[in-house]
Amino acid sequence: MDIGSEEYRGWLRFDPRTKLFYVLTVGCFCLTLLGADAYWILVVRCMLAISPFLLLLANGRVRGAVFSLIAIVGCFLVASFVLPYAGGFIGWMLYASTGIVTQLLPSAMTAYWLLSTTTASELIAALQRMHVPQSVTISLAVMFRFFPTAVAEQRSINDAMIMRGVRFGGGKMSEILEYRVMPLMTNSVRIADELSQVALTRGLGAGKRRTSIARIGFRFSDALVWLLCLGCFAVWALTSLGVLA
Repeated sequence: MDIGSEEYRGWLRFDPRTKLFYVLTVGCFCLTLLGADAYWILVVRCMLAISPFLLLLANGRVRGAVFSLIAIVGCFLVASFVLPYAGGFIGWMLYASTGIVTQLLPSAMTAYWLLSTTTASELIAALQRMHVPQSVTISLAVMFRFFPTAVAEQRSINDAMIMRGVRFGGGKMSEILEYRVMPLMTNSVRIADELSQVALTRGLGAGKRRTSIARIGFRFSDALVWLLCLGCFAVWALTSLGVLA
């Protein structure tokens, strides 16, 4: 199933505005390291780093969930048992690599969860209710359509190149740039241009408010996510004020 095409119901169904706020929360604490290294901030950061794994697993994205869990646990083990004994250039490389992965991976997996569980129609309807400018709405709509199409194009290129023996470790390693990277780049530019035209043709640039058949709205599950995210920011505020050590 392509990214962004899945529709699910029940307690796993969240409003796109809730998902955007959750992605923003994970990015603030895990990517930008909001709150530095205070004890309670570290607790919040660890909880947010594990949450994408649970969401992906609950939504059937087992491969992505297992990948994120292995990467996070692996970085933790390296930081705990390898870094104290590594020095010089190797130690610096391990420190930089584990730091980059632990900061980027939670945000990347959260964004992947957002893309894989939200359709473009739902996102556009939510952005309209938020009174987001058309320029931002059109850009995000094109982005949501672009990634699934680009992934499918890459798979097609990979299949064609494997049939011709152009693969990593094969006898035509020097031709990978010419036959794999360049077609993907040119096709990506073409896909982005076509999707922009399609978005404008469907009336996304019109001044009038568009109707949508996408069913969105806040539910009890959305309230729980909002409370948890607001609780994370409350912990940061109390830590900054010195209330929490």
